[in-house]
Amino acid sequence: MDENSATIEIIGLVQKFHPPVPASPKTRDKVPSGYGTREQCRPFVAAAGIGLTVPSPFSWGYCTPAEVPPLARSFQSPVKGGCPDRVFYIRDDPEYGFVGNQFAVPDKISQIAGHLVIPGLSFFDREDQQSLVKVHLPYIFRTDRDAGLLFVPPINRKFSNGLTMMSGLVETGWYSDAVNLAFELPPSPGSVHVVAGDPLAQVLPVPMSAASTDAKMLEPHRRQVRDTLESMVKWKQQHDLDRSAYKRISKLQIADQQVEEPAS
Repeated sequence: MDENSATIEIIGLVQKFHPPVPASPKTRDKVPSGYGTREQCRPFVAAAGIGLTVPSPFSWGYCTPAEVPPLARSFQSPVKGGCPDRVFYIRDDPEYGFVGNQFAVPDKISQIAGHLVIPGLSFFDREDQQSLVKVHLPYIFRTDRDAGLLFVPPINRKFSNGLTMMSGLVETGWYSDAVNLAFELPPSPGSVHVVAGDPLAQVLPVPMSAASTDAKMLEPHRRQVRDTLESMVKWKQQHDLDRSAYKRISKLQIADQQVEEPAS
């Protein structure tokens, strides 16, 4: 990994888990022929390929009792008055140490961290939040001290399981605990079926200074304004000559950033 790449450290709390992987710029298996597809848009694929993809650590769902898959464990929401016509279910996965909606924690972790309980699904204890569910990750994310991780839905991909993810910014430079992802469930008659390893979220490293951002409006007489407008004219001329100019120039910019500075 080169010096311009961001590194996210992952500390497992269980013996085996589905790890986060670099996000792919590929967002669909079949790309239509011809010019103008979204895959030819550099900003689109760059966004889809940023950060890591977070997979579901286990198989689970939310549906009517009749829809619960064979061999799955179903249970009612523990929230008072919540989801009376729906049940949640999880599927045991002994290979990954996940049984009965809980991960097994190895002795070598417990000897250092003490008694740990890592659930699969958990719930908010308020009646007005009965439409939310939490998915617990069996590992810890760490970043540089001045950085954090922004958790968002998979970018530019369909979230076909009906869930609405609640985005969150975690200060992983100092926060030493596993993250749980919060999702809003679809209203009736919607149902949710998630298979272990399915993409659940995308996680992006960001400087924590970005958490407080301001907008500065530049006056028209500023030199920077004139330079930018002149650059815009040049850019439009380049695009008129080459519809793929953005992609080509972007690659050149990345190559320039990766060139090592000469030794002094």
